[in-house]
Amino acid sequence: MAKLLSFLARTPVILFLLVAFILLGASFYFVEQATGGPLLDVQMNGADALNRLSAMTAEQKHMHIVATLTLDTFYPLAYGGLFIGIVARFAKKYRRFLAVPAFVAVITDFAENIVQSMALSGSPDMLTAKDFLTTLKFSSVILAAIIALLVLLVALVKWTQRKRN
Repeated sequence: MAKLLSFLARTPVILFLLVAFILLGASFYFVEQATGGPLLDVQMNGADALNRLSAMTAEQKHMHIVATLTLDTFYPLAYGGLFIGIVARFAKKYRRFLAVPAFVAVITDFAENIVQSMALSGSPDMLTAKDFLTTLKFSSVILAAIIALLVLLVALVKWTQRKRN
């Protein structure tokens, strides 16, 4: 764990993950165009996801599966790695504790991807798991982002104080 945190805390890694996060995030716009509307990922519960799934054509489902298995596999690694890297870099003493929400977000995003891939492949009943997974994913992502921003803010304040002295 310590080696992973030290690796993610490196400046080139953080910058790479930031660029990947932005590019992968922007690419979802094009996926939404190809799938004819919002992705299942943004449906906050199983019922809404099932409604969205039933409105999709076979081609749109195929595009969604491809995006889920590619872009949405790398996206959690990008945002999770970015948030963990920031925490590992600037909150050294508490980095293991403060990185937990980002780890939870990545794991739940992967679990949600599995559920959605199964639903898109013909098992729509799996979408009931979104009632729990999607709420946990978004809560964890938001908490991890807030922690990363606060850690950056504290680091900036400390850096500014050192420059003044």
